[in-house]
Amino acid sequence: MARMLASVLATTTGLAFWWGLTEPLPVPPAILLGVSAGVLLCAGVIAGRLGVAAAPCALLFSLFLGSILATQLHQAFTPSFAPVSHFGSLLVLELPAILIPLTIAAALGALGGFVGERLLPSR
Repeated sequence: MARMLASVLATTTGLAFWWGLTEPLPVPPAILLGVSAGVLLCAGVIAGRLGVAAAPCALLFSLFLGSILATQLHQAFTPSFAPVSHFGSLLVLELPAILIPLTIAAALGALGGFVGERLLPSR
């Protein structure tokens, strides 16, 4: 359980800054999603067999925190800026649209968890 908590906290922090700081930039989707997929895979490695749950939790929390961060950055320069609710064209903070990225995050977490259990087995 400690590995999962550490994984979620570390991944959420890293991805929230990734989403928040790259939101106003014209980052190609392959890079935007490739970096986040690598981070979610590492979240699974850290969490071990609980990576299948850690990666989607970290993705969801990071999108919420990244949205807050990006909105605050925009509002510092443009006070009437609407809250940020999408990152690129594929990540949108709406219920039907977010289910596909969460499923992909669970698969990446499971794959990383499989590798993580081989590298450092849970007790």
